[in-house]
Amino acid sequence: MTFRKPRHVVFALCLGLAAPGLASAQEPASPDPRSETLYHVAIGAPGEVPLVAVNGGPGFDHSYLVNAPVWKEMSARRQIIFYDQRGTGKSPATRGPEDLTVDGMVRDLEALRRQLKVERIDLLGHSWGGILSMAYAVRYPQHVAHLVLVGSGAPKPAEHEFLFDKLYPEIVAAIPPDTTPAGQMGCIAIDAYDRMSYYDQRNLAAGGGEAGTFSQKVCTEVMLDAMKLDLYPALAKLNVPTLVINGRFDANVSPTVAYKISQTIPGARLVYFERSGHSPQVEEPDKFALEVERFLANSIRK
Repeated sequence: MTFRKPRHVVFALCLGLAAPGLASAQEPASPDPRSETLYHVAIGAPGEVPLVAVNGGPGFDHSYLVNAPVWKEMSARRQIIFYDQRGTGKSPATRGPEDLTVDGMVRDLEALRRQLKVERIDLLGHSWGGILSMAYAVRYPQHVAHLVLVGSGAPKPAEHEFLFDKLYPEIVAAIPPDTTPAGQMGCIAIDAYDRMSYYDQRNLAAGGGEAGTFSQKVCTEVMLDAMKLDLYPALAKLNVPTLVINGRFDANVSPTVAYKISQTIPGARLVYFERSGHSPQVEEPDKFALEVERFLANSIRK
């Protein structure tokens, strides 16, 4: 399932799994005594409420997201935190199967918030990071000041909608089938997905750097767990100001996904980027900075 900026890997949805994948949103927020320090970087001056940016994947470190030039401009007005999810980049390795779940990654994100010593965070999730951000927000709404979802995967990943075969049928037809667990979850290297990621291919080099490291194990196991998830009922009760952003020509996340998310979360604002694919922060950076900063400055919790 390509829940990220596709750079040599695509994550293809495997349907048919169904079971609870995230602990109840009503579960008490207790610290995980085994939590270790996740690797993170901060840009911009510290403030009362930092913006924590959650990258796509799963299985990627934060490199591809932080390399987008738009963050340098935005960090002049706020602090932005990027981090490596457990088992990726410079963060600690996974300790066992419980870490390779959506629930485990939510607990890690809460540990990061405590590590930052702030009561609330603004939370921005791109691609797979949008699913993780929504899962965190329904578990810990009291700690989320604003929620920004950029090309987010569907809250019920088993029902996610792609447009790869609709927009690029000749490319998809040439991709060989892979029946391994990694292949079924799409955690495989396919260069062709670069060509389907952008509205304008000239923007492919505008991300500012390489995609970073990738863990196929993290990707496969976390996606197997995520396929059991359905966040829609909890999102319908969420009381957190939310901005939903999607590229109009995002083959990885159909605009219908963003629309349904915006219709589910009470009061959510939906903005389509008319000249973007899966990475509006790269293809339309000026509009992206304007929309996100205006939302963070003006919206308030009901």
